[in-house]
This record gives sequence, structure tokens and C-alpha cells, in this order.
Amino acid sequence: MRALRRFVLPLLLLCVSVASPALAEPKEEVKCEKANARIVDARVTKGCSSPNKFCAAGTVKGDRGLTYFRLDGVATGPATAPGTKGTSGVLVYTTKNGTLTVRESGLSGLGDFFTSFQQVLEGTGEFAAATGHMWVLGQKVGDHFDSEVTGVLCKK
Repeated sequence: MRALRRFVLPLLLLCVSVASPALAEPKEEVKCEKANARIVDARVTKGCSSPNKFCAAGTVKGDRGLTYFRLDGVATGPATAPGTKGTSGVLVYTTKNGTLTVRESGLSGLGDFFTSFQQVLEGTGEFAAATGHMWVLGQKVGDHFDSEVTGVLCKK
């Protein structure tokens, strides 16, 4: 009887471990693709609720949507880069197929240039449950900002 238990128990555990993946919920396929966009935006004051009094509204070129950025944090940059500021805010992309909200954190005060990192927070429509990250390299040109955005966007 003892020999039978030594054989049956491991066999039973093996059957349960092999069967468990089949019993699990099927996972939705996540499709990741390169994100590439050009944003042209400008500072807006009307309706801006930024504690730092900086918001920007614009377009994603190629008739791909609108953007709205609300700055919610500023810090002095490193002593070795005088005149720079660390910035953070929420940027919302609005398209005909949904919205994508990202946390954008970066560095400004590099002459007319700035750089930042965008981390996806949430989305609606085709961007529901989206994940990903993008990098921004931008330049102030007169009264507006011209930015190139590249990265990876993953959707279910």
C-alpha cells in the first residue's frame, strides 16, 4: 500500500500540473507596434488648471488627433546643467478611436530644446488596456512647440 501511495501521489500531482494551463482563462493577444508621431502644440491659458500655470494644446500631425498637456510638477534641474528644470505632467491624446493618457516627465531649459519620457497610464476605445512608453524630443519654434515622439505602444 505504501508503494502504491508513492506512485499514485506523484502521478496525481503531475496530472494536475499538466491540466492546470488548460483550465486557465485564455489570455488575449497583446500586439505591440512602434509609435511614431509629430506633435505641434502651443501654450494655452483658457481652462488651464495647472498648479504651475502651464498647459499646451495641439495636434498630432497627419490628422491623427489632438493633444492636451497639463504640467503638474516642476523641480530645479541638476547643478551641472544650470537653467534646466525637471518637469512632469499629464498629456492626453484624443483620436477618433479613443483617448490615450500618458505621464510625461522630462527636462526643459536646454536652450530652445526639451526632452521627455511618456509612460502610458490609461486609455479608452482602441487604447483601453494599452501599455507602452514613448520618448519625446522637442523644440520651441516661435510661439509653438514642435516635437517628435517615438516608442512602443501595446494594445490587446
